[in-house]
Amino acid sequence: MLKILTCLIAFFLTAGLLFGIRQMRLDLTSQSARISAQIARHKQILWDQQTKIAADTNPQALSARLTALRTQDAGTQPAAASRGVMVYATPVFKSP
Repeated sequence: MLKILTCLIAFFLTAGLLFGIRQMRLDLTSQSARISAQIARHKQILWDQQTKIAADTNPQALSARLTALRTQDAGTQPAAASRGVMVYATPVFKSP
């Protein structure tokens, strides 16, 4: 009778330990899937940022922006000079 009781106790302890190990494995698998999905989202965000930077810094886009800035500056500077207005850049200091 004692042998059967010890065998049953050992069986239930082993079953409990195996159940605990199985539950930890399932939890780790779930956590791994969440982390993998988060990595994929971050990679997508990074890819979108890289393509936006590449589109904004390609030579044709930079040339178009520089041309637009030059025409904008050329349009404002002669008008100020023709009126005899001098524009000085003065720094603005704010007190803390």
